[in-house]
Formats: sequence, structure tokens, C-alpha cells
Amino acid sequence: MSRRLFVLVAAFSSTMFAQRANDPPTAPAVVLDNLAHAVKSLDKTVPFYRDVLGLPSFGRRYPLAQEPQPLDADMSRFTATQGASFRAAGFLIPGASFGWELTEFTGISRKAVRFEIQDPGSATLALMVRDIDKVVARVKAAGTTIVTAGGAPVNPTGNPTSKMREIVLRDPDGFFVELQQPDPLPAGAPPEGDVLGGSIQLSIEDTGKSVEFFHAAIGFEARPSSPWGTNDTVLKLIGLRGAQWRITHGAIPGLKADLALIEYKGVRRQKRAMSAADPGSPAFTMMVSDLDAAVERWKAAGGTVVSSGGTPVRLPGEAGRVFVRDINGFIWELFTIARLGRL
Repeated sequence: MSRRLFVLVAAFSSTMFAQRANDPPTAPAVVLDNLAHAVKSLDKTVPFYRDVLGLPSFGRRYPLAQEPQPLDADMSRFTATQGASFRAAGFLIPGASFGWELTEFTGISRKAVRFEIQDPGSATLALMVRDIDKVVARVKAAGTTIVTAGGAPVNPTGNPTSKMREIVLRDPDGFFVELQQPDPLPAGAPPEGDVLGGSIQLSIEDTGKSVEFFHAAIGFEARPSSPWGTNDTVLKLIGLRGAQWRITHGAIPGLKADLALIEYKGVRRQKRAMSAADPGSPAFTMMVSDLDAAVERWKAAGGTVVSSGGTPVRLPGEAGRVFVRDINGFIWELFTIARLGRL
């Protein structure tokens, strides 16, 4: 991204930080800023999240008004690209402690690979909605790919009187989105709008190794993992047959976002390591208190650096930022701002 566009993205991150920062955490993370994924075309994917799912855009500017900006040498090194142009669109998730970002790289070769939901490196954006039938009607009218068998929401509770229902679909780039209608609606839910909250689900290769890695790298505190299990309703929900899974919920100290780590077995899985520019590639943007220390901690835990040169990129007014990869193939953007980082 150009320095001008980079400032716009940094402003988005800093504003979200101001809204979400808590007491100083013991882990290197200050805030899990955004879940993001690269898209083939913002012109196609922005309307899906804004008009179909009902997510509000960040800021007053129309998200498609900006033109792609050539990445300079520093930003090319940061993104591990060469000759690319870049633009992005940000969304707020009402009731959630993180935002949603779509990034578009053009002018370079990109590899569009569709994850299966059980593949290590796959992510799912779970959105809590007020009226699932209303949103699903728009989903179907838009011709969206629905993963859930039968194409209709399912009741995962086993209680026929419960109004809780869920459905899984793919966005225009194949990224997984799960819509969840809770019963009852959560206390303090936003009084207006279709979306009431959000959470993140990550498909992982090995539970023990992933919990150990995330604890060592970012201080992730895991709750006890569920036993291996399966049931027909959830298999229908995620469009799989014969699969078993176990789920580990947890959080990064000082942050509110819940992370669900899901390991599957009994079905074919393929681990992929996509680039930051590849359509459908997930990424996580996380502010840290000390970028250099966070990168060293990440590498010591077994992660790798994606940015060219293996070191953070330094920019005026910033302490720097860097792309890294975890042991499951997910890309994380670690950054710090001047008032937090050591310049």
C-alpha cells in the first residue's frame, strides 16, 4: 500500500484500538484489531458484507471510492510482494471486540485456493444476527454459496422449542461465514441492525501443538478442550460427512475476543500456506506493545516471518509492522504505534 493509503489503514487500526484497549496485558498483545482476508475484487466482495450481511462500513467514505495505490519499496517488503497495487475496506462488527477488513492486491499473480472448513489454516467469521431468516433471504437472493446441507438454517441445540439456528456459507472469495441466531438475544445487544456480535473460529492441525504455540507466542490462555465428538446436526451445518472434531476456546490476556480452535479428524485435510495477497487468505491484525520482542517470541515458539527480509518495516510515525505465520499457516500482522513501540 502507498504511504498515504497506509495512513488510512493505520487510522482505522488506531481508532479501533482507542475503542477497545483495556488495562496493560501480561502478553505482548494489546488488541486483536481485525480479522481480514484478501479478495479477488473489492467491487464484488464489499457489497456482500455491506448489503447482504448488513455490516456497517468503517468511516463515512464510500469504501469503493478509493483507487488502488502502488506499494512503495517499504510496503512491498512488508507484504512480501513486488509491483502490487493495494486498496482495502474496513467494517465494524457491532457488539464485537474486533473489526473486519477486506484487502485487495492487484497487478501481481495471485493464487485463489478455496479452503475446506476442516483444512488447517482455514478461518470462519461467525456473526451473531438478530433475525436469521431475514439475512438468509438476502443471502439466497444474492446467489451466495451455502455450505449447510439443505440450504436452510439448522437448530444445533436438539431442543425443538429453541429459536437458536445457524447456517454456514461462503463469501464471493470462498471465505467461510457462519450466521448464528441466539436464543435469547444477548443482554446489551445493539438495539438496531442485523448483526449483534462476532467471534472467530480457526481450523487447526493439532490441538496440543497449537495451544502450546499460541500460549508461547501471544500468551493465549486455553480453556479445557472438548472431547472428540460428532452429531448429525452439526455435520449438516458444516456440510461434512463422517467427521469428528474437538474445540478449544480461549483468549489472549487483556483482550475480549474469544478464539475457537477446531481440530477435525475422519475427513481429508490439506494444510495450506497462502500469501497475504491470495484471494481467500485469512489474516489477523494484532497490535503489540513491543514489536521486536513480539517477533522474537513468535519465532521462538515455532512461527515464521513472512515479510521480506525477516524483520519489521519501519515507517514515519510508526514503530513498525510485520507479517508472520503461525504453525497452522495463518498469517498474522503484528504492529505497534509510536507511542507504544520502541523506535
